[in-house]
Amino acid sequence: MSGVVVINPVKSGVKYKKAVRARGHRLISVYSFNAELLEKRWPSHADGDDISLYARDLESVLDQLKPYRDDVRAVLSGNDSSVDLADQLAHVLGLPGNCVELARARNHKDVMRRVAEQAGLRIPRYRLVGSIAGIPAAAREVGFPAIAKHTSGGGSHGAALLAGEAALTGLHRLETFDHFREPVRSWLVEQYVRGREIAVNTMSYDGEHHIIDMWFYSQPGDADYDFPYWNNLQIGRDDPDWDRVAAFTHEVLDTFGIRIGPGHTEVKCNADGVFLIEVAARLGGGPFTDLWLAHSDFNPYYADIDCHMGRRPEAWGEDIVFDAAFGAIAVRNEGGPGILREIKGLDAFAAGPGVEKVLIAYAPGDWVPTTDSTTNIPLGAWVCGATPAQVRERLHHLREVVELDIDRSVDGSVHA
Repeated sequence: MSGVVVINPVKSGVKYKKAVRARGHRLISVYSFNAELLEKRWPSHADGDDISLYARDLESVLDQLKPYRDDVRAVLSGNDSSVDLADQLAHVLGLPGNCVELARARNHKDVMRRVAEQAGLRIPRYRLVGSIAGIPAAAREVGFPAIAKHTSGGGSHGAALLAGEAALTGLHRLETFDHFREPVRSWLVEQYVRGREIAVNTMSYDGEHHIIDMWFYSQPGDADYDFPYWNNLQIGRDDPDWDRVAAFTHEVLDTFGIRIGPGHTEVKCNADGVFLIEVAARLGGGPFTDLWLAHSDFNPYYADIDCHMGRRPEAWGEDIVFDAAFGAIAVRNEGGPGILREIKGLDAFAAGPGVEKVLIAYAPGDWVPTTDSTTNIPLGAWVCGATPAQVRERLHHLREVVELDIDRSVDGSVHA
């Protein structure tokens, strides 16, 4: 039986397990996270594996893969942490993959910025620093407002808006471990670009790129932000920014050597043009894939398997027809941390028009931190409608019916 290696099939990547087995392949899951993170976040991570391997680097993966190596036909990344390792492994095994020389640039923002700069892509002004102590000088160089980010990780974990000099006094509160509980060894400090933030989901085969869809990350107002999730809305080809974002995304994919498989590119658009914020050779997380599966004939996991086996995906090049428009809502804790008393209006929220899935992160009595990453959004939902305008109305309605009742009077030191 042919084998398919999936590196870190957790969170939405769990669906790779079902897809690999449905295609009749042996599932070889490789987990490169530290053991503490696996046990804490994903204690049942190995469920459904034919073979489970644990290795932190390429050499260790190759060593553990020896008994199965001759049967492996494809290597996939099941999580945003592992896109570079997946392409490195595919290269060593002589299997289809993206440009290995640019693998790290597709997963680490320091290299990502250098590659984009050398290629002439429009990016924010930036500086790289090796410690928190270097952030103030870097922020003054790029100019305020600025934003500080970990060079690795994800989920907006550790990102901090630096609106002005006053923000530099709070740097001691910055996270020193990334989204995957790895120590932060460098920081990206860059110009804060104002404008519309848009995420572009793509699938590529043999260097040809196809846009699956685009999503606009809207905010409650015009204030600058360091966390992009509030109301996210799928946009159509009639959107005024679609054409220039599409053209820029194709250029980004070519620059970063993405020739096969999925891509997730995030940009900002304003009067000066389109700016690259991030690019990765992976499927987007959150609501994207579940909504595609529910409302179209397109299976992104099958398409990714086909691409990485050197096969042209079914119906390649055709526009994907969705039978609904999509959106997602994140109900954030905008205030200080505290103990959740109640989610008021939860039943009405869950029963709201177009609500397909509700995500609840905390129960009454739980400590709820201020929302600053995808790991601590108290409440969310995936929403559908006949048109983007109807989805927008439904997202507005959901905010009207729900409220987080949080007791912020308690001493938070015991919860730190």
